[in-house]
Amino acid sequence: MSKDQQEEVSTQTQVGKPRRTNSSRFNADEEGKRRATLLKRVHVVRTRGERIQVSFDAKGQPIGKEGDELQSWIGVLAREHIPIWIADFRSADLEPRKERVWLEVVTSFTVDESHKKQVLKSCGESTKCFRYDLYQAFVRDHIDDESVWQRLAKVVNNYPTISQDDWERFITYRRTGDFKRLSDQGIERRKKSKYGSTTGRDGYRKRDQEIFKKTGSYADRHVIWRDTRIKPDGEYKNPSIKIIGDQIDELTQQETQGSFESVGTEDILTKSLGNPEHSGRLRGQSKFVKQAQYYNAMHIPRENPEVSFMKRQLAALERTVLELCAKHGINRETMAEEAAPETVDQHNSFKASCTLNEKDVDAPDPQPMPNESKECQLFLTDFINGGEVLVALGKAYMDCVPTDTVHGIPLGAGNVRVTISVPKLKRALIPIPTNEATYIEEAVGGFVAWPKKLVVIQSSLSQASRGPSQAPDPEAKGRKRIKKRAGRKKLQSQPEVQQQTEEEVPPTFDFDAIPIELRPLAYYAQSSLSDGSQISCPPQQSDEMPIYIGYEDVYDFITFKEISASSIMVYISYLSDCCARAGLDQRFVFISPFLVSPVQQNVDRVAYIRERADNIIRIITNIPRRRLVLMPYNSGQHWILAVINPWDDSVLYFNPLGNDPGEDFQQLITLALNDWKLLVGRGITKRRNCKTLIQTARCPIQQGNVQCGYFVLGFMREITLNVDGLALLQNKTSYNEADLNLVRQEWTTYVMSFIQY
Repeated sequence: MSKDQQEEVSTQTQVGKPRRTNSSRFNADEEGKRRATLLKRVHVVRTRGERIQVSFDAKGQPIGKEGDELQSWIGVLAREHIPIWIADFRSADLEPRKERVWLEVVTSFTVDESHKKQVLKSCGESTKCFRYDLYQAFVRDHIDDESVWQRLAKVVNNYPTISQDDWERFITYRRTGDFKRLSDQGIERRKKSKYGSTTGRDGYRKRDQEIFKKTGSYADRHVIWRDTRIKPDGEYKNPSIKIIGDQIDELTQQETQGSFESVGTEDILTKSLGNPEHSGRLRGQSKFVKQAQYYNAMHIPRENPEVSFMKRQLAALERTVLELCAKHGINRETMAEEAAPETVDQHNSFKASCTLNEKDVDAPDPQPMPNESKECQLFLTDFINGGEVLVALGKAYMDCVPTDTVHGIPLGAGNVRVTISVPKLKRALIPIPTNEATYIEEAVGGFVAWPKKLVVIQSSLSQASRGPSQAPDPEAKGRKRIKKRAGRKKLQSQPEVQQQTEEEVPPTFDFDAIPIELRPLAYYAQSSLSDGSQISCPPQQSDEMPIYIGYEDVYDFITFKEISASSIMVYISYLSDCCARAGLDQRFVFISPFLVSPVQQNVDRVAYIRERADNIIRIITNIPRRRLVLMPYNSGQHWILAVINPWDDSVLYFNPLGNDPGEDFQQLITLALNDWKLLVGRGITKRRNCKTLIQTARCPIQQGNVQCGYFVLGFMREITLNVDGLALLQNKTSYNEADLNLVRQEWTTYVMSFIQY
């Protein structure tokens, strides 16, 4: 059934207010009752051959008395030209009638062609509301009576364009089972509405114009949303709206202080409501306002996270250059002129037809290319928020020396030669740019230099974040472990040079063995992700970078293999959304496993623990008391969950294998919480010998070899979505297949919601 039909049976108006229907409005004989709108002024103007001048504001909304008359006239035309039996306003059969409506509008009002779509959309909504009023007034209570087939006199008198045939077709559809089912669905949806408006028709538009007349500027949509839900006595319509209103006030204050910034649809209203904005109509704005019109009028930046990150990089690099120039007394403009390459007019051509003789150029001796490479992840330092951000996947040649060159430029100390195969942040800056490439997307398939400290070899990361969790096997001692390499097809900018090897072919799904609920994502991954494309999922916090899910992540999750850290992060984002909708988002804080798990090898162990402990301290420093911290952690072979209560100096350690925490985990937690105590003024003595209480908690125990990641997802779900989740979890001894499948279905559905077809 069409969207238009579903909306018609709902008892909710444009701004969430139940529509009051009174059959007397259709009776022209009753004195003092509202009659059918005739708009005599419009007819008079048309008779004179004139048109009513309509003004539109910067958001595209009709304003003033003329704007109200335009809206009413559209309703008149909808009743005259659109049959009441039409079930779908988008039907191709209606195109001639819709063109007639548009012609009638431009004959009476000065409306530009750019507003045609909004006018016809308003016509469709007016048609839907008119059909609903007819049904409520004359049909619903008599749907089974035979007398309902005959038009009533009040309908004939007020709306002579409704013929007997139109009326019978109207009644026929409303007697069908489909309409009854949709009507019941609409009633149920209306019961779930918590944020209904106190205004009537066009409440958003009129409130927006009132504010503009008083202040001379447009109000943010969160202000309009809030104001249209306040009763005349100054109180909110219900307690649920008051919670959102208080959140709006808090975020407004934070924005004034500079601690919160609205970027695109991630603004105060979206953050307060807890669910993302969908394309199309904006909440808190009238039906005429498009997203682009709103953000242009309000001058709100619409940058995506990648662009924001790139600009932060540029700003940080600019400051660094200025500081160095000031420190060494260098004139930056002079330095730029001296560094500019000399232009050579000889052999200048726009086509690849120039050839150079050996006497023209002394070519350097060709440098042998390194043969051995390793899969790696490439990071950049985030100078503003701290930490490091994954920007690309590629291959690193670790046997380079500082004198090796990339595009004729020596690598230098501390750098290695890399090739980029899969860009994560396409518009991020390359740390050491070349003449050919400045951004990540420009360097795909080519060689660039990269700081060695920002290169993580895939083998070590794979072992840490994707390693299989296995119970101890006494017979495995001394046995050589064979590591299975999960292949992934790389993005190739030069297919003729980069030949795909057999082991790089991604594995294919056995769809018959996959649960039905998971198959849609498997089909999509097989058809759209096997070429290296990825799904971008929103992070837990709006100021973090997106989470990218690739074919290998989807394949491993759906086929019940080892779970990746990215998959963990996606489920954390899902749980954060669930908590926000349930009003539980003030109880928990999540820590990314990328920040705390020992993924790097061959590094200074003490410094590495210090770095990861600082990540924990940075997150828990600003959280309120009594808020629990959930921290998924991977020791390199196994997933566990830590629940930290820093103010009570306690840590619950949930291990699906039932083992005690390892040395790295103990040192990490002890160092982080001891230093945090000193930072917040809860000083301790002999802090290196004072270990935080880490308690191995009871929890469900896994029976298989690769279930630990799914168990950790179940642990987090149990804790966050239940009032007494910790106690409930500790009283469980195992998870059955249905429990794990529930987590997998939620993860799959959540990822599917971000696919852009």
